[in-house]
Amino acid sequence: MVKSKISSKGQIVLPKRIRDLLGVGAGDEVRFTVHEGEVVIRAARPVPLERLRGSLRSDRPYRGRDVERAAMEEELAREVRAKKA
Repeated sequence: MVKSKISSKGQIVLPKRIRDLLGVGAGDEVRFTVHEGEVVIRAARPVPLERLRGSLRSDRPYRGRDVERAAMEEELAREVRAKKA
């Protein structure tokens, strides 16, 4: 387990070990997801252009946020199952 303290401004420092595992450094963005009382930090990677192809078709309602949330929840569930195994 790796610990970090919260500053008076609400900031934390990601320990080097965690930054290395996520492959992030100065200026990179991370995403925070709260799931069942736990916070998951992920590297915010750009979406490959190929994944966006066809997403702007007018015959379908926009579901981007729902799809993204479902994908993030599924990824988190896989990680939780892997930890339990």
